[in-house]
Amino acid sequence: MKTATTFSVVQLGKYPATRPLGQEGRARLDDLLEGQPHVDLTIDFTGVEVMNISFADEFLAKFLTSHDFATAGATVRVTGLNADNRYSVLVCVERRKTAVAVLEEDGTLALLGDDPILAATFEAAKELGEFKAGDLGARLDLSSQNANNRLKRLASAGALRKGQVSGSARGGKEFVYNIVGGTSSEPRTLSTV
Repeated sequence: MKTATTFSVVQLGKYPATRPLGQEGRARLDDLLEGQPHVDLTIDFTGVEVMNISFADEFLAKFLTSHDFATAGATVRVTGLNADNRYSVLVCVERRKTAVAVLEEDGTLALLGDDPILAATFEAAKELGEFKAGDLGARLDLSSQNANNRLKRLASAGALRKGQVSGSARGGKEFVYNIVGGTSSEPRTLSTV
């Protein structure tokens, strides 16, 4: 069973600006994931006026790089980013060589990071919805191995969900991927003040 959970960052303040506060927030996020597989986590920055890069790095970028979301069957996306906060997140994910899915105001998903190949892969994945590596390979004219390598990075970052197909006719492990839609039904908002 999948659980949709929203973490509201404004509970840490309208102007989060320190690494210790980022550590505290990251610990709360870690607690959310502990023992809960298949979480669709939305990190909501609505109400956060401005955060500095130090906070964003300690809170979000370290959180993203300290988990393999594919193994946990979890997805992560951020929302509610104003222009200043979007820039802080972008700097952090670029420095840490990771990516994060962003739920835009219009309900669409985008990938934030500095890897144009990964961004193009994410866009193709959005068009496919639910798919296997071979489907993505055919769409982008890639070998299955190359498609698998790209999908592994997106799933590890929590940008899409990876699930094993039971009873694969091909004899090995076969996986299906999907992107969590722009809106989730009845998300549970967590406030851990």
